Amino acid sequence: MPYARDQDVLTVRLGMMVGMDDCRSLDVPWADFSELLLFDGDLARLDDAAVEDLLVSVTRPIEFVHCQEFVTVDGEDVMVDLSSERRAVRDASVEVVLRTRELAKKLVDAMVVMHPGGIRPKMVDRSLLMSNLSESLSELGADRLLLENMPWYYWFRKKERMVSNICVTIEDMAEFEGMVEGFTLDLCHGYLSRAEGDPSYNSSFIERFGETVMHIHASDAVAPDREGLQIGEGAVDFSVLKRASVPVLVEIWNGHADGGAGFRVGIERLREMYRL
Repeated sequence: MPYARDQDVLTVRLGMMVGMDDCRSLDVPWADFSELLLFDGDLARLDDAAVEDLLVSVTRPIEFVHCQEFVTVDGEDVMVDLSSERRAVRDASVEVVLRTRELAKKLVDAMVVMHPGGIRPKMVDRSLLMSNLSESLSELGADRLLLENMPWYYWFRKKERMVSNICVTIEDMAEFEGMVEGFTLDLCHGYLSRAEGDPSYNSSFIERFGETVMHIHASDAVAPDREGLQIGEGAVDFSVLKRASVPVLVEIWNGHADGGAGFRVGIERLREMYRL
């Protein structure tokens, strides 16, 4: 990861997450950029006219597009999963990423943030999931794709606690180095990579992958499974950001409510805590 010469110099660009329906209304003057979070159906809505409207209407420029979490396969609503044991789900997931990348190109060459999949009620055959993910990534090609690390516990639809079978550990992520353009390091997920919490994960991730870390998601967390908390309300060590010069998304749960109040607070706290 690139570093500033002086740890106390303001170098970090902080952003907010937006959706198609609120990207025009969020009032976060301290945000430098936006990350567009897609939902199932959004890709169909974003024809050329809608993209042009989005470019001129969004309150902060869109530099990242986050793949949608769900997709419809044979009439069933399933998670986008590049590692799925079901070929139809993998094919649909690859298609979602391909279409998201095409959208990202139209949005002034934005990058695509994607999850690997592998979310299950319990641990399953990891080797098969890792092999399937590798196959999907080979089919996609690395261009503009940023693979995000996952937490040990994952909340399915924010209600059911499941587990991430792959891309939790640094060793797993290293298996796909070179198959994507880079990584999105989620600080919250990194801390929650172990049920008891792992305070050293994020610094170790940055040390291991260096400039391959091209984007960061920042929110707080409390072990074993509370994520997306407001900055300063959990156990995540944000000091790893002091020298980072890659874009950092403040990803607070419900941060978009009240015109982006949660994002405003998170950005302000990070700048106050670490002079970012």
